[in-house]
Amino acid sequence: MDFDWVALERNAALLLTAFRSGAWVPYAQELVFAENLAWFVWTEETLRAAVRAADPWTSEGRLVRVLDSNAFFLLRDVPATDRALHTLRRLIDALAAAAV
Repeated sequence: MDFDWVALERNAALLLTAFRSGAWVPYAQELVFAENLAWFVWTEETLRAAVRAADPWTSEGRLVRVLDSNAFFLLRDVPATDRALHTLRRLIDALAAAAV
């Protein structure tokens, strides 16, 4: 799990920094996707289902790649409130706030 956490933490932190600095401007669909993710309980199954149901723009965006960087595997072993997912949650919350 340590490798999974390190990869997810790094990828989420990099994307959050890029978003906050303006170096990454997400697609409008990614913002809506993040807004939806912010409202439901995260489990391995719910995140996988959300990614499978995502539209093509969202699927090709950077946010889904971060989710694919081990979020699913971590959720197999830890609850969504675990500190291992803290940076990812901050990223989702920042994007969701921008969607409003």
